[in-house]
Amino acid sequence: MLNSLRLLKYVTSFSDGRVRIRHPALRREAVAAAAREKLAAIDGVLSVDFNTVSGSVLILYDSARLPKERLFAVGEAWADYLDAVQAGRPAHVPDC
Repeated sequence: MLNSLRLLKYVTSFSDGRVRIRHPALRREAVAAAAREKLAAIDGVLSVDFNTVSGSVLILYDSARLPKERLFAVGEAWADYLDAVQAGRPAHVPDC
């Protein structure tokens, strides 16, 4: 539950099939590139659109193929990773 709360502070909009996340670590091109590659490979993700200037990502997904539980689990792993990157701690890109 605490991980979910950490994730929620970065979600700026959420509706069925669409989620926008903002995090300062997403301003880093290398972080955005790694996230784009990993997130786009998830079954059910239709598109991943980054804005490194604002540090945001818009993810469009098929809610019939990507259940919310799986989406939240992926989001929690990425929130942990992004927080570590931003804090300068060693971190490994989540294997989604």
